[in-house]
Amino acid sequence: MATLRVRALWVVAAALIGAGLAAPARAQQCGPMDVTFIIDNSGSMTNVINEVQTQVSKIADAVQAASGGDYQFGLIAMPANDVAVFLDMSANNRAALDTAVQQMKTVSSCGAGIAYDEALDTVINHLGPRSGSSGSQTGSFNGQWRAKAAKIIILITDTGPQGFDCTLGQHGVNAHNQAAAAAAADIHVTGIFVPTGGGTDPLVDIPIMQDVVTTSGGLFEESKADASDVADVIITVVNACGGAAGAGSQFLVLDPHELVLSNTEHADVNVTLFLPAKGTEATQFSASGLPDDSTVVFLPRTPDVDGTEARLMRVTIGPDTPAGTYVLTVKASRSDMADQFDYVLVFVDCQPPFILGVNDLGTQSQSVTSGQSATLSVVPGGNGPFHYQWYSGHSGITSSPISGATSNTLKTPAITAPSEFWVRITNACGTRDSATATVSPR
Repeated sequence: MATLRVRALWVVAAALIGAGLAAPARAQQCGPMDVTFIIDNSGSMTNVINEVQTQVSKIADAVQAASGGDYQFGLIAMPANDVAVFLDMSANNRAALDTAVQQMKTVSSCGAGIAYDEALDTVINHLGPRSGSSGSQTGSFNGQWRAKAAKIIILITDTGPQGFDCTLGQHGVNAHNQAAAAAAADIHVTGIFVPTGGGTDPLVDIPIMQDVVTTSGGLFEESKADASDVADVIITVVNACGGAAGAGSQFLVLDPHELVLSNTEHADVNVTLFLPAKGTEATQFSASGLPDDSTVVFLPRTPDVDGTEARLMRVTIGPDTPAGTYVLTVKASRSDMADQFDYVLVFVDCQPPFILGVNDLGTQSQSVTSGQSATLSVVPGGNGPFHYQWYSGHSGITSSPISGATSNTLKTPAITAPSEFWVRITNACGTRDSATATVSPR
């Protein structure tokens, strides 16, 4: 049976691939991730810096989970009107991120904006120390964006770009050009705008940031004015892969992806959605692909990863579901996102009935006093529930069913001459006919 199950699994997996369906992600939903933070640490961003420093472990946990443990971190700060490379990207450098984040402190800028267009230039083009008329870069960004990773820049600020010259000028155009360069390199820039009131005009700054995001294929988010939810917003961005379709990208993840069940048995599957509902929005979960007598219900479950939405999916195989392999398609739908799908292979392991008893027949010939009834019974094996139908006559002849004789026991009519009886037992997987039992009067 185990060999047949493995063979069936490969056959179905091949069919899924042939149909153009991606194999379900298991360890992560984003694949490898390269994540670089560009954080405005001018004077008005004190609450942001405090929130990131306090919640850095929570943020790093989200990246580690989303990447399956395959990640790189980078950190760029923007004190005064400078660009400071606090952390270059390298493999699995979580501890270094913790250290670098704690080194940030706020420094007043020389203008209304901040040099985030220059910071984008630094991380996209791997720049080293350089100077402008009123600002400079310290440190080098040599980290390499990996070809098969989800490449994400997370920009956090309350203002617009102003380059190294302390004026807004044409730096919105420069930011756009940097975003275009990011898009060409498959780097996605997410903008998180913090409405502290300490920047320039949000009516100007937000459209510039949104242009950067749209141009690079990233995400745009806005935090609360006091920045108390910045860490949660960052985690939401991480769980959405920053808009990048990394290797293995998948926002709905099921675990496990294979179930082996018999009739009337049930098993649970953990369901995680990495695009959680916000506000009054409600996510609808549904499943299809099993026969009508089998059921799937979604129960509440505490998320394994903060910032995700979770359910427990209970799959119960119905009493009449035939043996076989079923592809159970699970869908998460909501008005503010594209429908998300994942799959579970359900192997229904069902045995046709067999009959236990004398000579493996379960019925035997007997005699009773003339005019009396006999009691015949059968004991089946295999996967229940079982359905019974008794007949008069020789085994296999179905022309004389006995009305109402649908249990495992039969009380015969009064016996005045030798009479034959037999029973057909049925379950979801097939049927088995008993031998003929002959009852004679004495």
